[in-house]
Amino acid sequence: MSKKRLFNLPDAAVQQWKPFHLDEKEYVFNHLDAVKHTFNHPERQESYTLFFTFSHHTFTRSPTVSDAKVRACEYYQYPSDLRIFDITRYELSKQLPEIIKNLPEQFLFHGGYGRYCSVKIQDRSGEEVNYQIVYRVWKERGKMRFHIESAYPIEPMSKVKKVNFWSICHNLLRGKKLPEPANRK
Repeated sequence: MSKKRLFNLPDAAVQQWKPFHLDEKEYVFNHLDAVKHTFNHPERQESYTLFFTFSHHTFTRSPTVSDAKVRACEYYQYPSDLRIFDITRYELSKQLPEIIKNLPEQFLFHGGYGRYCSVKIQDRSGEEVNYQIVYRVWKERGKMRFHIESAYPIEPMSKVKKVNFWSICHNLLRGKKLPEPANRK
């Protein structure tokens, strides 16, 4: 993928995705360039600078048995993870920059495996979509990271317990244990 790095991050997360060409159309991913945002806590005198990176899972999907007739040109070429370009995921991914800018107002919940998720957006036609966005968070070399591992439409979910965005940031900044679901020991 692109060799240009927007930030000096210690991992191999792609910071700028190369365009994808399909049926003489070019799909660009500028909206998924790595970005940093600073959030100011509404009550504490704390500010959190978060570095966001995005996985290609936000615009691709895994192949399934029913994909036997998928053309080779529909696969997004990523060295270690061959996946099919998904126009629905791509279109929904265009909302990710606005979603992360407003992350403190989003409903975040535990997604399992130490991940956090948020859902519910409106698509271009104004219809409500259950859009699961999976975040992995960590701090390394002084940088607070939120990596969007995947984002995809889902069926309505059963009840999930909210996680406070500010608690995640506060604990991450201070090197404390991140919030876990209440039923974990």
